[in-house]
Amino acid sequence: MMAMMLSDFWHLLLLLVVLPIVVSEAVEYGVDVSYPMHHPNVTTPTNNPLGDRQSFYEENIQGCEDFYQSGKCLTNERVRVKMSLRQPKSMVNYTELGYTKIKSPESVMKLLLEFWQANKEKARNEKWAPGNTYTNHWKVPSKLVKIEDQSMDGGGEVLKQKVWDAARDTIEEWTGQRLAECSLYGIRIYEEGAVLATHVDRLPLVSSAIINVDQDVDEPWPLEVIGHDGKAVSMWNTVHASPSIAIAAEHHSRPFPLKGRFMSNIFVHFEPVGPISDPSTNRRLFRGDLPPYLIPGSEEEDNWRRANPNGWKATRRNSYDYGSTEAHVLANRGNALSLNKALDNNRELVHARDDNGWTALHEAVRSGCFDCVVNLIQRGADVNALTVDGRSPLHHAKKYDSSRSHNNRISHFLQRYGAREMGPEL
Repeated sequence: MMAMMLSDFWHLLLLLVVLPIVVSEAVEYGVDVSYPMHHPNVTTPTNNPLGDRQSFYEENIQGCEDFYQSGKCLTNERVRVKMSLRQPKSMVNYTELGYTKIKSPESVMKLLLEFWQANKEKARNEKWAPGNTYTNHWKVPSKLVKIEDQSMDGGGEVLKQKVWDAARDTIEEWTGQRLAECSLYGIRIYEEGAVLATHVDRLPLVSSAIINVDQDVDEPWPLEVIGHDGKAVSMWNTVHASPSIAIAAEHHSRPFPLKGRFMSNIFVHFEPVGPISDPSTNRRLFRGDLPPYLIPGSEEEDNWRRANPNGWKATRRNSYDYGSTEAHVLANRGNALSLNKALDNNRELVHARDDNGWTALHEAVRSGCFDCVVNLIQRGADVNALTVDGRSPLHHAKKYDSSRSHNNRISHFLQRYGAREMGPEL
């Protein structure tokens, strides 16, 4: 079943929905039928092509109220529905449909699957805010394996950055927008009976990747997405589907309970900062009055300004925003072969620094690319070059080596060439 999906969160007015039902053929129905989306109740509750969805919804929310005993569930439901109606109409559309589905890059899946197999037994219950209704966690707790957690085998910032980089390249090509990293939660595990309510992610989580990692299900668990054409589509493959990515629409959900043991996927969120085709995009400070993806004068503008009285600033800038050269980017991605060719074409790249004082050697150390490190040092890279905040390559090597399978190989190699550990706290 599980088809990995990528989400591009943009404008939409829902008019008609087409959804393959779990057992039978595709059925067409209108908005608020599978789950309340734009209104607090499902439409045609007594004549619903999917059965008694109103009772299912009411029982679900009552379960939340019974668990928290605070009234927060109903309050959060009102917020969810209002945001689902208001936010998409206020967003710039960057793609024709608003969703697509592709196969996940093999390099990323290899990293994720190795990490998953090594750490899936270490998953912990995910913490949700009291009364949050996006999942029925009060009945079926979702679990999380955080990939940035260095206590996990292979976990840490290096793996996190590689997943970000691979997903970003794919979505940038699709949207035509430069993307800044927002958040990467880790691998979430849903178990038997889990439901994901129809929702839109809060800004600045605008463009997102949902990558399927592993599953043991009895039948497909549909991911319902909404496109710019106003139609909802249930995207899935067969029960034994291979991992893939799908770029979904602003509204997305899994409104039918999971049938099976588990499904695990990872969410990767980005914020658009400007068009790739505009040469000035990479030179911008990525700040201003309004974010580029919010339509001026829209209903969401007032809501956004209340939450951001000082204006817009991108959540997190990427490497190319810091004056990085081709060598920086290739070393960061661990592409030793292409790095070698780039250095053959321009020897000065060995010593080039970005806006933070990082050299390609710093990036190679962070990515764990041993061949990149060897190549750069043999070409004369300064093993004791300091970043703006006073960090040496060896400082970074010792920070990241603990989370790598090859232990301290990079640190030992740097020390053979006279590297010293220097950092602001040393």
